[in-house]
Amino acid sequence: MSVTLRILLITLSVLALGYIIRKIRFSKMQIEYALFWIVLSIIFIVLAVFPSIAYWATEMLGVMSAANLIFLVIIGILLLKVFMMTIEISVLENKVRDLVQQLGIDEKNNRDEYKRIHNTDDK
Repeated sequence: MSVTLRILLITLSVLALGYIIRKIRFSKMQIEYALFWIVLSIIFIVLAVFPSIAYWATEMLGVMSAANLIFLVIIGILLLKVFMMTIEISVLENKVRDLVQQLGIDEKNNRDEYKRIHNTDDK
């Protein structure tokens, strides 16, 4: 792994870590969502500081270079994260749809109750 890539990994990981912590401090991000990014940043810092881990994994997996392996891992992790977020969005959309339907039913029931009460008082 080249020195440039190592410096880039450390710099971007530290910046991302700082940004995530700042978002948590100002309540813009929930901790359970931030943990993924914090762990990922720490893993990249460790890989940049100890490139022998990347070289060992490169040899074990038969990848041409450590940089290729790092990029492959990053792409794989991000694809997995996007897939997990897609599942979560689908669940949340279903919950929103159910809540909107329940709200519509409740409003109709309230309107019917209001009409029933006011129609009986007029007679």
